[in-house]
Amino acid sequence: YEKNSVKLCQNKLILIMSDKFDRNLTRPHSEQLLQGLQLLRQDHELCDIVLRVGDAKIHAHKVVLASISPYFKAMFTGNLSEKETSEVEFQCVDEAALKAIVEYAYTGTVFISQETVETLLPAANLLQVKLVLKECCSFLESQLDAGNCIGISRFAETYGCHELCLSTSKFICQHFEEVCQTEEFLELTRAELDEIVSNDCLNVLTEESVFYALESWIKYDLTERQQYLAQLLHCVRLPLLSVKFLTRLYEANHLIRDDHACKHLLNEALKYHFMPEHRLSYQTVLSTRPRCAPKVLSPK
Repeated sequence: YEKNSVKLCQNKLILIMSDKFDRNLTRPHSEQLLQGLQLLRQDHELCDIVLRVGDAKIHAHKVVLASISPYFKAMFTGNLSEKETSEVEFQCVDEAALKAIVEYAYTGTVFISQETVETLLPAANLLQVKLVLKECCSFLESQLDAGNCIGISRFAETYGCHELCLSTSKFICQHFEEVCQTEEFLELTRAELDEIVSNDCLNVLTEESVFYALESWIKYDLTERQQYLAQLLHCVRLPLLSVKFLTRLYEANHLIRDDHACKHLLNEALKYHFMPEHRLSYQTVLSTRPRCAPKVLSPK
């Protein structure tokens, strides 16, 4: 190469300043490339695909969309009918979300807010735009509080966001005392509640908190939920409750007093206190292992 010449090396423009010095122009080249593609799209020049959602039409280039989305790559290079077409209609994607993802393909930027994330995440998940999906999950994790963590957990599970599911589970366990006071908690399904209160990492001062949370959940829809009392009571570490508390439950709580299975569980817990020589056998019936609270999640 001659001095002060320019060469293309592994898709990177390198300016040869001397025999011993190369200048890496990757970043300005990438920026110029994106800006050029964006201008072409805005002017509808060389566009070979139109994404139609509702009455909106979004002009784009197949190669750009395929570069950031395995979904689009399969659509435009596989044996699908869309391979040869110049227009594709989307019926299950939000218009604003699709526009945002196309904009991201050309600019590398995306705007995520409480108003946009509920439509942007499903769109990114469907179109397999991993970086946008990851950022949506990170945003939701940063927004977690006692009043929305259950809803975000369900949202994450719906779209298979495994890491966000883990984060919400840890948050719920760490902040259980606050979470169980919310409307979302009272609207949990039995299976969801069972999973939470069975967790060894539930952060509670005593098992009394767990019992009162279960009692509130059952009383929220007593007619439908009373049938689950014994199953859920099994999730409470009853032997870790004081004799005084267990006795008061037995005498004053009619929901437990009128349920044979519940009375049996309380009797087993009382035996654990009054007959310490038989405690090993009771561990097969009731859990006596103290819960281990998780580490506190750092604020975002």
